[in-house]
Amino acid sequence: MLRLAGALLLAALIPSNVFAQAAASRVLFRVFLTDGRVLSSYGEWSRLDERVIFSMPTQLTREPVELQLVTIPSQRVDWPRTEQYAESVRAAAYAASRGDADFNAFSSEVAKVLNDVARISDPASRLKMAERARQKLADWPASHYGYRNKEVRDALGVLDEVIAQLRAAAGITTFELTLSANAPLAEPPPPPLPPPSDAELVEQFVAAASIAETPVERIGLLRTVMRLIDRAIGMLPGEWATRMRRAAGGDLEREQKIEQAYNDLRTRSLEEANRLALKGRAADLERLREKVREEDQKLGGQRPGDVAALLATIDLEASTVIATREARREFDKRAPVYRKYRRSTNTAFKVFNDAAIALEQIKTMSGPPINTIGPLTRRLTSASRGFQKVKAPPELAPQHALIGSAWELAQNAFTMRVQAVSSNNIDVAQRASSAAAGALMLYQRARTEQLNTMEPPGGK
Repeated sequence: MLRLAGALLLAALIPSNVFAQAAASRVLFRVFLTDGRVLSSYGEWSRLDERVIFSMPTQLTREPVELQLVTIPSQRVDWPRTEQYAESVRAAAYAASRGDADFNAFSSEVAKVLNDVARISDPASRLKMAERARQKLADWPASHYGYRNKEVRDALGVLDEVIAQLRAAAGITTFELTLSANAPLAEPPPPPLPPPSDAELVEQFVAAASIAETPVERIGLLRTVMRLIDRAIGMLPGEWATRMRRAAGGDLEREQKIEQAYNDLRTRSLEEANRLALKGRAADLERLREKVREEDQKLGGQRPGDVAALLATIDLEASTVIATREARREFDKRAPVYRKYRRSTNTAFKVFNDAAIALEQIKTMSGPPINTIGPLTRRLTSASRGFQKVKAPPELAPQHALIGSAWELAQNAFTMRVQAVSSNNIDVAQRASSAAAGALMLYQRARTEQLNTMEPPGGK
């Protein structure tokens, strides 16, 4: 009886030739809008924050398929319908690719289990194993998009009769509600829609353009509409194509005029902001902000993102003007102190700069002449002594101390250079080179920082 049941199950489960040989047509995902319009998505869409991103095909009759990236607001999408349709597409793709192979392997496995049950002598064990096989069979459609639901239901009817006899053989007389050929199974999703025609693709791009978030994308989609109509003009209904082209062309012209108007507003305003920033009057920049708002209202407020960015740029200019003005006031207060410091250190820095020429020669081990080092060292020592007596302003004090340390290194470099030449010792010459390089680097960095600090904000 069980072997016969296995054979009957295989007969119920193995697909007919017509079903097995049916070829799946190309399927597309769809994005259903809340207003009832539909957009085609080549591949699955992606939902990122408040946006939906997907690729729309511009044609489906040639390879490779031409695609255009589209971004629309997620609140414009009918999500229950869109997600339900995605299940239909996945189910169709599964049926066309792996469905038959998976189901054939599964049905053979169930039939094998029933044949194995026939070899078990204990009635209770036979029943338990048969019921497990039935449960596995009943669970198949739910985890496989409802695939082959009808065949599974027919097979369950055969298996329920066998299990009823096994229950009787095991002495179980109570009725089991789960053993019913009419038990509800997961239904397969409805089949996908057929591929859109060229005319439907045009209408879909018009719909996408009407809800696109950015002007650039809207203009790009409208240009695609014009190109599609021109390319397929002989294959589209003549009156419909003329009407669609006129409507899309009008929308495109309006968008381009608006875009140009906002570009002009942005260019004029930024030029004016730069000019006013040089004068340093924040009130003028505030009046410019009001002017931008008035121009935006005249244009219908159709580029809120662009206007917000423009106003933010003007605000930044105003903030920079205020900050520069405050910094200049603080600098003017400190300017007399900086002038006093310059007068007190000018002579020392001149000597240091002269010594730097000789240090470069020591660094490269190319000089200077030994007879020039003594006089230069004495001048440097005298200048350094005077430099150390100068009290630097607090903001210049760290660099002042570093410069003093740099010239101590310089004096060591001169001393070692004399020793190297006198003893013809390359090792001492190399140490003198390292000391000279360190003195130059330390001095140049500290002096540059000092000069930058004493430079007025915004230039002279």
